[in-house]
Amino acid sequence: MTWVIKLVLFICIVPSAVLLFAIGFPKNPEKKKMIFGVRDNPKFHEDGPAVKVKAIASSCRKSALMITALICLLSIILMFLPATNLTMLAWILLVFAMLLIAVPFGKGNVELKNLKKELGITRSGIVYTDLSNANVIHSLKLPWIILPNAIALAGAIAAVLIDFGVFGIVPAVEKYALTMLSLSLLIVAVLFVPIAVMMDNTRNMVISKDSNINANYNRAKKKTWADLMIAMSWTNALFLTAFVILFTFVNNDIITLIGFLCYMVIIMAIVVIGAKNQKNVENRYERDTDLELQDDDDNWILGMFYYNPNDTRLNVEKRFGYGGTVNIAHPAGKVIMIVSALLVIFSIAFVIWSAATGHLENIGSGI
Repeated sequence: MTWVIKLVLFICIVPSAVLLFAIGFPKNPEKKKMIFGVRDNPKFHEDGPAVKVKAIASSCRKSALMITALICLLSIILMFLPATNLTMLAWILLVFAMLLIAVPFGKGNVELKNLKKELGITRSGIVYTDLSNANVIHSLKLPWIILPNAIALAGAIAAVLIDFGVFGIVPAVEKYALTMLSLSLLIVAVLFVPIAVMMDNTRNMVISKDSNINANYNRAKKKTWADLMIAMSWTNALFLTAFVILFTFVNNDIITLIGFLCYMVIIMAIVVIGAKNQKNVENRYERDTDLELQDDDDNWILGMFYYNPNDTRLNVEKRFGYGGTVNIAHPAGKVIMIVSALLVIFSIAFVIWSAATGHLENIGSGI
């Protein structure tokens, strides 16, 4: 594992951990519409309960901050350790360790639900239907996300053909390194399409008695999602193509580092801009919200996993993070969750096996 690979991993892990912390644990979360995935309630702002809510929020934020700081500290330590199978294993496990940042969020969700029971807060509100906007409103223009992913596919195919000598070109990097890199970015590209389509097909939310406001709100929100996925798809495709061309003729650590740095900075910037645009949409339509929406907190397990057998929707908007998640009570949702869990388990098992057999060090020194 070269210093370039270590630095790239550091740049991937640390900003991602900090971003997860910032999104899930903002300052003064008790002033938000959702507190750890629990819908705000007027009783939360009464004297006694307000102190408890603030204490819960403060405790969970401190825990999340400690986990984030530990991940950042371990990343710094690994930067200076010798490149071995063990350090490569630690780096990859550190990627999965970022999921631990969500643990305090789930803890806060459980404690706030218990507080609701203490205060005698029961499910309230009404489920509204806007018949004028019964059909799903779309903002995603499918060709704009298919085209960059077609370019990514072409780049990955070219990388494989170069590696296997079809074009008679010997790449500057280690054998099959070009294939591994391009296929990794291609997998990311392939994932963008179903995620974008799923978010664009989210059922319309009803926030007002005015159908025009509902239509504009849903259209604006879905456009921020569509713009985010399209921008990430184009970035991924262009960098994949650039990396294939670069590594075919050049093997320079500095150029490689600059390339990966640019890729990560642009991806992070797109995510931050997308989150900011989403927040702007919510702020813009907050004054137009004139309906008491149903309290469905009990359908959110730990504030992160949506389970509602009475809801026919497959996908819903997340309460932790940005974008959407699936209704795991839906038949397709069950399949998606099982497959996702198996992929995570398989990935961790594969990493451990690779470390035990000495393959991780070879992967790390491939570029």
